[in-house]
Amino acid sequence: MAANGAEIIQRYNRLKQNRANFDARWEEMAPYIAPSRVGITSQPSPGEKQTRNVYDSSTMMAAEMMAMFIAGHIINPAQQWFEFKLRDPVVGKMDSVKEWLEECRDRSLMRLSTSMFYAEGPESLIDYGGFGTGFLLTEEIPQPSNMVITGFRGFYFHAEKIGRFVIEEGANGLVDTAMREFELTARVASERWTEEKMPESIKNCLKGEEKLKEKPFKFIHAIIPRTISEQTAGAAGMPWASVWVEKESKTVVHEGGYRVFPASVPRHHRTPGEVYGRGRGDLAFPDSWTLNTAKRMGLEDWALKIRPPVLVRSDSVIGSLRLVPAGPTTINTHGQKITDVIAPFETGSRPEVSSLKEEELRRTIREIFYVDTIRQLLETSKSEMTAFEFAKKLELLFRLMGPVYGRLEWEHLYRTVDVIFDLQLYAGGFSDPPQEVYMTDGKIDVEFQNPIAKAQRAGGAESLMMAANDLAPLGQMFPQIWDRLDPDKTALGILNIRGVPAQWTRNDDEMLALRKEREKQDTSKLQMEEVGSMAEAAGKVAPIVKAITQDKK
Repeated sequence: MAANGAEIIQRYNRLKQNRANFDARWEEMAPYIAPSRVGITSQPSPGEKQTRNVYDSSTMMAAEMMAMFIAGHIINPAQQWFEFKLRDPVVGKMDSVKEWLEECRDRSLMRLSTSMFYAEGPESLIDYGGFGTGFLLTEEIPQPSNMVITGFRGFYFHAEKIGRFVIEEGANGLVDTAMREFELTARVASERWTEEKMPESIKNCLKGEEKLKEKPFKFIHAIIPRTISEQTAGAAGMPWASVWVEKESKTVVHEGGYRVFPASVPRHHRTPGEVYGRGRGDLAFPDSWTLNTAKRMGLEDWALKIRPPVLVRSDSVIGSLRLVPAGPTTINTHGQKITDVIAPFETGSRPEVSSLKEEELRRTIREIFYVDTIRQLLETSKSEMTAFEFAKKLELLFRLMGPVYGRLEWEHLYRTVDVIFDLQLYAGGFSDPPQEVYMTDGKIDVEFQNPIAKAQRAGGAESLMMAANDLAPLGQMFPQIWDRLDPDKTALGILNIRGVPAQWTRNDDEMLALRKEREKQDTSKLQMEEVGSMAEAAGKVAPIVKAITQDKK
């Protein structure tokens, strides 16, 4: 069923109206957290100042440091931060399957590093941590208008700023509908889609003068789920519709589709009944506003101290007071001291009190965004702290972030990796999977290897070590206690928790062959030792036998 442009515009306007309260709050917060987000409720001109009436940047720095720190640990380009694993436990252990999944991972990481992912990803995390809701769109790069690219064309990532998109949730509580508004010129729109489907207003611009071709038009990109009955073969029948509508004429200029939902929309904290999240910036905003006000008042007091107002006695100044270097001012002291006739005004303020309060507010803001803890970790040297102590402090920080990391993992990381795998698989970006994969349901799981995920899984390993320490004294008296622990399962569990690469470990068949070879060598060694013992015993017995034989003679 073809999309209806008027219905999509109506739905977009309704969702935008539902977002109005959030818009007002985000607009008020934006100058202190991320000035590039200013302009949610207004339409600022390009290049317009974004930090008007902002006197302190502590919150901006804190929000950016938190976002960059999280990005550097969950999507670090220098690390293999995720793994693919076949859900079937038997087939998933086969070498051919594991090698294919590792190849898919390596190709995905390589293509991510050659895209804008590591630039756009952190941008979405600034909105996630500061405002509570991020947005990262993942697509395949569109086919250029001036050439034809065969095969997989690469990834296109776009982090939409807060207040520039609307969302709705599905039955599972995850976002399944997203719409965003933006401008394209008539020329760019015609190059991206066929001119035949353009509204008359754009067609007229394309036929006119060159400058008319650069006239901007507003478009709505709607990503909405299709019902089962609407799904057919081809892009126009995929589970999610991708509909582009020219806003003024409500004309559908293009309709496509996605096999999986292409937008990652992580939400920091979600209040019941609300679709959009609330971030650390919501907690820090009262202190940010107070600090900014205090800083403004301090600057006003500073100006009064640098150039204080002058008090003069009535009728003492002849003409006007000239407060410029070497500027003459004629006065009449009426026989009094000059300091009694003209003198600067002392405000009597105490700036040291304001400075102490400002530093207290900055410390609170840094604590809200974990900045002090992050700085301590980044500035720690080995002479001050052992590697183990450093790792434990880092793990503690990640556990503090753990409660919100779970939602970040599901709404951001899983969805992003799911999309990039799907795009590459159907575009021929991977080699053909081994035949064993077709013996299963084909479901592939993702396991993240970033420090936060490892910190959450580290509880089992720590419990094991604590239990081993507790059992050690009893184990000396009762060795059979250790029979409760399975060495193979214990080793495999710890290796998985710590994220040791599979290529560094032996599979079950290799381990079994190694143990058989070791057992064979141990048996041969034991036999040789027995032969040696028998020879040695024979050597000791031989003289005695010889002596007995001679005595008999």
